[in-house]
Amino acid sequence: MTNTKTFITSLRNEGIAFLLFIGVWGLVSAFYPVYIIPSPLAVAYAFPGFLPEGFTHHLAVTAWRVFLGFGVSFILGSFIGMAAFSKKWEAPVNALMSAANILPGMILGVIFLLVFGIGSLTPIMLVICMTLPSVTINTVNNLSRRDPSLEQYLVSMGARRAHFLRYIYLPALVPTLLSNLSLGLGLAIKVVLMGEFIGSQDGLGYLLNVARIYFNMKEVFFYLALLLVVTLVYQGCLTLLSRTLLKKFFYAN
Repeated sequence: MTNTKTFITSLRNEGIAFLLFIGVWGLVSAFYPVYIIPSPLAVAYAFPGFLPEGFTHHLAVTAWRVFLGFGVSFILGSFIGMAAFSKKWEAPVNALMSAANILPGMILGVIFLLVFGIGSLTPIMLVICMTLPSVTINTVNNLSRRDPSLEQYLVSMGARRAHFLRYIYLPALVPTLLSNLSLGLGLAIKVVLMGEFIGSQDGLGYLLNVARIYFNMKEVFFYLALLLVVTLVYQGCLTLLSRTLLKKFFYAN
């Protein structure tokens, strides 16, 4: 019963967010011609006539690039962050990742395009390089915020390593990993689209570029709404996970 209520609450919150987006979009579209900012109704009425052939293929290609690139950066960034925390290298690792975090994505995209050419490697490498620093920094900083008084208490009680893992490190690590999954995927989607926009002949970023060239704004806004729906569903799943199966790892709950 509790899980069902939590699911309904999460679904309601995501639905409210989507309706707010539609409302703002509809309000702004009232002040512009349809060929600049079409209304949600105009996009809905024209759907799916403006979609190109092979749309599902482009969607699948983008999804594959996002999950592959972000999956690599999530695993690698989490590992680097945990290793830096365990070895007391928080300061140098944070400094290195902060420096890497300021690299312009557009410049990196052009470099990767020259190195790897047109195809999947450019957006995948771009999303790895752009999300890895954020995942690493978030992991290091959140692990460093563990409760020192609890750690001292366990030391005084002669606790074993398993007790430290259960009562200190896991409650700090699990919310950190969920936070990385939440923040990182949104960034990964934007970066992959930018990579496809720069150097790819398939994917949603490529379709957005083509739609922009031909000034097909209904198609452009449909892609934006689609990305928002996917992101909200993903965020809803993470929220449900954090409030049910992983609830015990969140101090606030």
